[in-house]
Formats: sequence, structure tokens, C-alpha cells
Amino acid sequence: MMKTAVSVTLYIAALTALLVAPGAEASAAGGRSRRLLGNPDNFLGNAKKIDAIFVFGDSVVDAGNNNFYPNAAFKSNIIPYGKTYFNKPTGRFCDGRLWVDRLAQYLGLPLMKAYLDPSTKDYTQGVDFASAGSGFVPSIKATLHAVLGGDVANIDQQLQWFSQVKASLVSSVGTQKTDKLLRRSLFIVSAGGNDISWGYALNPFLRQQYTADQFSSIIIEAIYNTTLTLFNQGAKKIVLSAIGPIGCLPGNVAGNNGTCVETINDLAKLFNSKLPALLARVNANCEGAQVVYVDHFNVFEGFIKNGASHGFTKGSHACCGTGDYNGQLGGCGAVDGNGTALYNLCSKAELDQYVFWDYAHPTEKTYGILADLFIHGTGVVKPYNISSLCDRD
Repeated sequence: MMKTAVSVTLYIAALTALLVAPGAEASAAGGRSRRLLGNPDNFLGNAKKIDAIFVFGDSVVDAGNNNFYPNAAFKSNIIPYGKTYFNKPTGRFCDGRLWVDRLAQYLGLPLMKAYLDPSTKDYTQGVDFASAGSGFVPSIKATLHAVLGGDVANIDQQLQWFSQVKASLVSSVGTQKTDKLLRRSLFIVSAGGNDISWGYALNPFLRQQYTADQFSSIIIEAIYNTTLTLFNQGAKKIVLSAIGPIGCLPGNVAGNNGTCVETINDLAKLFNSKLPALLARVNANCEGAQVVYVDHFNVFEGFIKNGASHGFTKGSHACCGTGDYNGQLGGCGAVDGNGTALYNLCSKAELDQYVFWDYAHPTEKTYGILADLFIHGTGVVKPYNISSLCDRD
């Protein structure tokens, strides 16, 4: 029997069919600066006003929590995940570091540590609560359990974990130092894509009950409440994330003759179009907060469709996996009953040509470029870039 990272055989193509089915249509709507590219590991320390990073979200920022989460729907604790940087699987859905890891390095902080890892004891430089497959709306948990028989830690659960971490910090360093630490920390919230794909597209009841416009507004409201909760807990520097071109994931192009499913991208665009109003609302109701959002849809779409300037020639074809475009869910790392690899894997020399590592997740190179743009790029992080955010007390 074939063993995979998600323990079932399921193609993203099935998800594509649901996304474009009737009822799922969407209307298109001060410190020394160091570049991440070139030599990202040799920073001279944190010259910015950031003491810690706290991360909430899904697989693109999960530093390994699902390794320790009971009955997790998605895991990447198998070879060849992690091979490029860590030389072993760490639970990251990547061949190496995530963009939040690269950001941490830029700020002179350690790589992100998973909250659920028993070895994670010190929270004074932050911690990662993200869980692969998670989202904001409760329906995603029910759908994943029904389809895959597994579970995820949704954002509400991650917020509960943060409350426990804050209590632990107060107990160890006191209220005053904890409050100062949280004021000087980055809080990154990166989720939403799974709400659209797993939470909405695979739930016919929700598609009958809500239009895509209505459901995207439900996610926006959940993000607002999440941001407000973090602010009330002491967060002042908060980074929110747009949804990328999920119609161009290898798992989706595999069911669309190798081209992006623009109907799915339209769902992401519809959600992203509501972020400026959300940001205005948050800033109006959270006095003293500095809140930005990362609008990387066009940048990422450019990597996929026209990435030659960055050396990308394999836009929506994953380096690691099975099936067309290596887009089968859970294909990367799949083995037969004897432990023989069933997956395809690009060579080390070819890896830099790939935007995607597996069916839905970027390579370390892609994350590195994105991190660089998040920190220094103009127009990617709004209303100002993360580097400017880090300069502010």
C-alpha cells in the first residue's frame, strides 16, 4: 500500500471541480538594511525594534506543529521534506526554510519554533502556532475530518495557545516585561486560502447558504476579530496576509490541462479586494496599533507565469510529487509497502527552476525572494513595508 504525507489518495483536481461548479462562482472583483538574497544567513543581529515574532496561520507558516497535533490531517514529517536546508524533515511543507524563518533571520532572531514541539520552552523570542490546513471558519475542521479523517488547529485554537504563552511569560518575567515584549513583537497572521478551498468549496451546504462574496466577508470578519483579540492581548505590530493565486497551484493546474484555474484565482482576488477596508477598520478601532497586509498575489503570479528573471522555468510544476505536474495531494514522500519511493524528485541542480516544492507549497528559494520583497519591496506590503514597521516603536 502506498503511504503518503496525508495518508489518503486524493487529487486537488477534485477540489478544482468543486471550485468551478455551480454555486462556487466568484465575481472578479532605522537599522542597517540587509538583503535576504545573496547571503541570507550572515546578518549582524537585530538592529530593528523587534524582540520576537509570533506566527498564526496554515501550512505556509507552519514550522512543525502538525508533527505533534493529534490526528493531524496534514503532515510533512517525511523524506524528502527539509532536504535543502535542514537535511531532514522538520514538519515544514518545504524543502527548507519558510518566509517567516527568513524574516526571523533578517531580524537576528532564531528560526521559528513550533509551539507544540515539547522542546520549545522559551517564548521570549516568539513562537509559531500555525497548523497546516487551518483557517478562520469552523467549517474547515468539519470538512477536513469528513474528507480526510484528520484534524487541524484552527486560528481560534491558536489564539488560545497564545493566551497560554502570554500567561507563561507573565509568570516567568512579569507583567511589565511581557507587555514591553509584546509591544516590540511582530504578530503574523497568514491564513484564508484553506477557508476558501477546504472550508467553502468542499462544503455544499455552505455554497448553497452563502455566495462567494458573502463567504469571503465572513472570513474578513473573522480576521478582524482575530486582529482585535491580538491587539487586546497586547499586540501592536500586526502583519496580515492576502491570498495568493491558488488557482495556479500544481494540484489545480493538473486538472486544468496545465493552466491556472482563473475561477479559483477570482475567489482569491475577491477576498483580497476587501483587505484595504479591513485595514482601515482595524486601524480606526485599535488606537496605537501598526497593522499592514501583504499583497503578494501579483508578485507570486508573476513568478509562476513569467518568472524567468528569477530563474523560474517550472511555474506550476512541483519539484516533488506524483501525478500530472507532481500535483497529487500527499504525493511528495509517498512510498510503497516496502519503503520504495513512489514520488518524482527534481535534481538539486534543477531545484532553483521550480516555484513550487510540492502540490501546493513554494520552494525555499521562492520563500526567500518573497521574504525579501516583504521586507524591502514597495507596494507589496501596505501601507508600508515590514522593514519600516520594524523601525517603529
